[in-house]
Amino acid sequence: MTKRESNILKCVAIMLMLCHHLFMYANWPDFYILSYGPLFSTPDLLAHFGKMGNACVSIFVFVTAYGTTVSYRHRDMEDGYALMENSAGRLIRLLVNFQFVYIIAFALCPLGGASWLSLYSPSRLENLAFAFFDFMGLSYLLDTPTYNSSWWYMSVAITLIFLLPWAIKLFRRYGPTALLAGTLLAYEMDPSYVLIHYLPCVFTGVALGEGEVLEKAAEWGRKAGALPGALLAALSGAAALGLMWRLPETDWYIKGLSEAAICCGLSLTTVLGLGKIPGVNRAAEFVGKHSMNMYFIHVFIFEVWFEEFTYSLNYPWLIFLFLFTSSLAASILIEKAKSLAHPERLAEAVSAKLCAGLRYRSAVRNP
Repeated sequence: MTKRESNILKCVAIMLMLCHHLFMYANWPDFYILSYGPLFSTPDLLAHFGKMGNACVSIFVFVTAYGTTVSYRHRDMEDGYALMENSAGRLIRLLVNFQFVYIIAFALCPLGGASWLSLYSPSRLENLAFAFFDFMGLSYLLDTPTYNSSWWYMSVAITLIFLLPWAIKLFRRYGPTALLAGTLLAYEMDPSYVLIHYLPCVFTGVALGEGEVLEKAAEWGRKAGALPGALLAALSGAAALGLMWRLPETDWYIKGLSEAAICCGLSLTTVLGLGKIPGVNRAAEFVGKHSMNMYFIHVFIFEVWFEEFTYSLNYPWLIFLFLFTSSLAASILIEKAKSLAHPERLAEAVSAKLCAGLRYRSAVRNP
């Protein structure tokens, strides 16, 4: 799977996320009254569609696992300090991108009717401590308040940075059996806890990345021709949509495995179908590149700053279109601000210092 195809999958994921957050409560008594057309004819149907969008997180986890595995494909996994050094660099880049958006959102805090001094707690000390934990992406892990309800995923992303190198190393040493055993053992604890729930998607991404499965599928598509490839892409996409339709009623013990299967289906659809459609692939790739910023900022748009306006648009498709375009426009502005502020320089400097410290410790321990 190429970088373009990964971004196309991220585009699918962010669109599902917007639908999920906008409409998953559409059948609640106190939800906004909307106009329902033939596609979403009832609040229950719209809410079901919104809950299907919860698969977005699995796709992001899968893409992260797959991309990380590909980056390690030709690297030695035996040097623990080298793994920590690489993970530290990834962590710094993630945090700097997140914190840049956090600072912008925090500066706009009064726009949502909140106060900087009591955003998290009436206590000044607690407010400062909770703000720091949120700023570091740790609010979900530490079970502390967060400024944005969707930022819980930052704790998952941080965990993945340090989990994935060891999952790849385990896969290389013992094969998929060890990963499956680890998943089943973890599921015996609590399959509803997110850091456990997404293990099947993590290990599926690792297995597909190490086995070069998607590259082999793309090669098969080139040899077999356009029609067989398009047919398999359509069947894979239909199977993934069928599993997504069943997700809201799926038991927790099966849900993680279903989401892993959905990721496999959507990956094949992207590699053999969506990634080959001129125009569509470039547009989806563009959106995928902005998916991280859109994830960081979209909740503020429809839930904090412009909630009344968003749902006053009345039609579900128009509400989605507004949130999609406004989130994308906000991301473009954020990237423009980054080009002026150059936060990547800070990320590189901090990463270099941290990695130098890790190398020094490694040299001391292994003279």
